[in-house]
Amino acid sequence: MIKKSKKEFYNKQGIHYKKNDLEAIIRYKNILSWLELNNEKTIIELGCKYAELRKMLIETGKHFNYIGIDIDKYTLEKIDDFNSKDFICHDINKGIPLENNSADYIICMEVLEHLENATYFLEESKRILKENGSIIISVPNPYSWNEMYRNFFRKKDTEGHIASFTYQNIQSLVQFSGLNIIDELGSFTRIPFSKKIFGQNILLKTNKLFLTRNIIYLIKNN
Repeated sequence: MIKKSKKEFYNKQGIHYKKNDLEAIIRYKNILSWLELNNEKTIIELGCKYAELRKMLIETGKHFNYIGIDIDKYTLEKIDDFNSKDFICHDINKGIPLENNSADYIICMEVLEHLENATYFLEESKRILKENGSIIISVPNPYSWNEMYRNFFRKKDTEGHIASFTYQNIQSLVQFSGLNIIDELGSFTRIPFSKKIFGQNILLKTNKLFLTRNIIYLIKNN
């Protein structure tokens, strides 16, 4: 087997990333009520891809500061109205390249399962988080029907996932980092065989444990 670096892997993955990704948009819409965009809050998004969240926040008309970080510079350069001062190309396995106490919100959607050291990631997040700041993390739900199906039939991972997180795992990681889980919610399920029939996945919003494809956690620094 030919060894690939993470940059090489995600550069190849980036070719297939979709703008206006409906699955990502559903996750983002679900967390908007958690964001208080007053007094020009600073939002750091880790694994921002095409910065769809930034676009949605601009549409609210509120004032905020946004920095997006992603491992693949070619993906970042395809962002609409790309401005290099708002984006950083960096592998967050190596830390978060920002100053202490600089973020009101850290948004990390579908990234934790790609990281080598979740404890180090949370320690770094806490370092840059302001007092009473929040971390919002989305991870694949290990209990969802599609994840259990893929595991049962030993389907090959194609997305670079190197970890899986139960509620107990997340709770322990958060506790050991001196943080607290405040809330959680789900996202959607893919209707089985919809892609074969309609050419695309049909999504149904749901919070139900065995259906929701992702679990999203609101974590506070206090």
